This record gives sequence, structure tokens and C-alpha cells, in this order.
Amino acid sequence: MAPAEQNERSALARLLERHVLAALLLIVALGFCLRMRGLDRVGFNEDEVQKINAARAYLHGDFSRNLEHPMLLKSMIAVSLAAADSWNRGLGRSHHISDEMAVRFPNVVLGALTAIVIFGLAREWFGLDVALLSALLWSAGTIAIMDNRLAKEDTLLVFFTWLGYYFYIRAKKASAIQVRQHAEPYAKWYAAAGASFGLMLASKYFPHYLGLIFIYYFLPLNRKEYPPLCRRDFMLLLGTCALVFLIANPVILCS
Repeated sequence: MAPAEQNERSALARLLERHVLAALLLIVALGFCLRMRGLDRVGFNEDEVQKINAARAYLHGDFSRNLEHPMLLKSMIAVSLAAADSWNRGLGRSHHISDEMAVRFPNVVLGALTAIVIFGLAREWFGLDVALLSALLWSAGTIAIMDNRLAKEDTLLVFFTWLGYYFYIRAKKASAIQVRQHAEPYAKWYAAAGASFGLMLASKYFPHYLGLIFIYYFLPLNRKEYPPLCRRDFMLLLGTCALVFLIANPVILCS
């Protein structure tokens, strides 16, 4: 590579580093606006009707509805509906919030915030420029937008799964550095990963997504680069996962 081209790329990298936070905020804002636009123009589908009925039942203390699905999304919808009802009875009399918007709003927020998770994950693997591009593609991607505009568990599943993967990668890297240099403690990253995976399971019963991280880090190349998980790591990761899952989805004990 010519020196002039190297200098140009270095200048671009420094520019991105200085303005990365502003760029990421703009990307998230773009994704939020694209997901919010016309959110209440389409009525509920059958799956959304079941969720709104379950969420309304949650507000009256009945948690027996729609037991075949985890309760995290329905709990979030219940909070959103309660907030919308309170707004509509008070300050929102002239600016009414529809049920369609209230029910879909949690997924819109998490769908937009997924760009930050993708940014963090891509930055760990590929660098800043690829991370920003990945976040932008997620925010403006039509399939992602379409899915995030529905009250389906897939949005939460994607958000918490990739967040768990990000924390797990941070834990593995921190553990490798600590073994060599006695640097940053890595236990907190395993706890954060476990909490994210617990919320993932409380969003959708896909436990095999948790198994993917163990398969990846048991590959020969990665076994040489990162130290294996010890008993404490497994207990911290899986214990936090189980605890958060039960907190977010206690109906599993009654079903």
C-alpha cells in the first residue's frame, strides 16, 4: 500500500474514532424513526391479538394466558399498555396513543437498539468501519424493520442473543489477557453474558442458541487462543442465566 493511501486511511480511522458516538446515535435514531413511521396504520394479526389479551390479563394479575410462549415480551407489552392508558386518560387526550402503537413500541425500541449490539460485536471482530456499516445496514434493512414493527418474540430473541454473544466474547478476551498479564477481571463479563442469555430464553425458548458459543470456542484454533472455561466460569455463566430466566419468566414454574 502506498504511503499516501496509508495516510488517507489513517486519517479516516481517526475521524471515525472522534465521531463514533455521534455516528452511532444517528444510526440508532434513523432505525427508530424508520420503525416508528406509520406504526399504527395496520391492525393486529392473530398472534398479536393473543399477546395483547395476555398482556391485559397480566395487568389484572392473571398470568395463565398464552402459556406456550415465554412472558418477557408480554410483560413489556403490559407495561407499555399501562403507560399508554395512563397517558390517554391525562395529558394525551388530544394526542391519543393507539393500542397498535403501544403493543409494538417495545419491539421498535429494542429493534433500534440492536444496532448498538451489532456495532459492538462487529467492532470486536472486524474493526470500527465495519462495525458502523453493520449497524447502519441493520437500522435501514427492510426485513429487520418489518420484523421489528410486529409484536413478535423474534426481536427480543435477536437483541438478547447477540448481546450475550458480545459479552461472552469480552469475557473470553478478558480471561486471555488476565491469564497472561493479570489484568481486567473477566467474571463480570460472564455474568453479563449469562444474564443476556437468561433474557433470551425468557423471550423465546431457543436454548440451542446458547450452545453455539461453546461449539465455537471448542474449535481447535480458538482453544489455542483462549483459555478453557473453568468450573467457576460455567457456574457463573449458567447460574446467572438460570436466575435471570426465572426472574423474567416465573410462569415456567407453574406450567
